[in-house]
Amino acid sequence: MTINALDRPTDEATAGLSDQQIQAFCAFGYCVSHIPLAQDIRQRALDKVWDLCPSSFQSDKPRSWQGEFEDSCQTLSIEKRLGRVKFRECLRGERWLYEMTAANADILACIRELIGEPVPPEYVRGLYPVFPTRSRAPHGHCDRHKFQVGVVLYLSDVLTGGGGFTVWPGSHHEIARHHGTLGGEDRLPTYEAALKEVERSTRPVEVTGPAGTVVFWHQRLVHTAGINTRRTVRHATLCDFKNATFLSAADSVAADSWSTWSPRVKEMAAAWRNAPAHAQ
Repeated sequence: MTINALDRPTDEATAGLSDQQIQAFCAFGYCVSHIPLAQDIRQRALDKVWDLCPSSFQSDKPRSWQGEFEDSCQTLSIEKRLGRVKFRECLRGERWLYEMTAANADILACIRELIGEPVPPEYVRGLYPVFPTRSRAPHGHCDRHKFQVGVVLYLSDVLTGGGGFTVWPGSHHEIARHHGTLGGEDRLPTYEAALKEVERSTRPVEVTGPAGTVVFWHQRLVHTAGINTRRTVRHATLCDFKNATFLSAADSVAADSWSTWSPRVKEMAAAWRNAPAHAQ
């Protein structure tokens, strides 16, 4: 299958996911769609980012985007943090932000195609801008908390080299083998070597697209925020989803990594595994 063809966002909102998108999710660990975004809400999110940045950061002056400042994780300069900023806990009470992803009808329609009815998220991850920095090779990682599907919603247009969400296609198959349970954080001693092998053998893909682009990605997929070498900020908000069946089984050994997913996904995942030629 051709990744670019499967991942091309549509120009119109989708009510759920097509077979092609779900096949991409099973095979590559992610798929891409597009939803309508209200301009006033999107602008509210962008304005919020600048409100949370130091007063010296001016939205229309890229040369001002430098110096140390504190986000939800650390105090570092833009260069040392590779351009990546996380505004999380400070936004947990913002209902308008929750409704952009966790309560968004278009996103929920897609999530139900993947996992059935989700447990309502307690909160969204927050706003994750990526500022310009010097070019370098991306390095991937996997998240440790319990979820099935991660969502990245672009709040700005993202071009190549603009800090787009970056994935190592198909890596979820390999990385799942190096965890002791279905969805827990118990990494086996072989995990680090497996991660290095994924980075060595798989070419990463930076997801690009206009504001409203949505990336749905599997918990075990190797990923990172891309390196932004443009003179614009990549704006995005993130959220995670899981269902009750997954939560009850997450700390158990899994014979089938797709056992807690929707019937449609389980069928397509089985068909992909049984196909005469595929890359795992």
